[in-house]
Amino acid sequence: MAANDDNLVRRREILAAYVAAFERREELLRICADVPGDDASAVAAVAAAFEVSDLAATAILDLQVRRFTPESFVQIRAQLADVDRQLADASS
Repeated sequence: MAANDDNLVRRREILAAYVAAFERREELLRICADVPGDDASAVAAVAAAFEVSDLAATAILDLQVRRFTPESFVQIRAQLADVDRQLADASS
């Protein structure tokens, strides 16, 4: 797999994690409010709850609250669809 394809795969992983976070935002906030410990504990808790990698969990935790708007959600879904198309094209 080419480096660009690797970047697309990682980008897709993060965008898919964002979609999951948007769809389960109440759960995300509850996890963040209840997690004991440091940042590593929060990453581990989010990774486990959302079944994502530490990279994707960190990306979720790095989201700013203002990104949780309907418009932002539409943009993230569009970006995910675009990355999926690029990956499909690359594998053809």
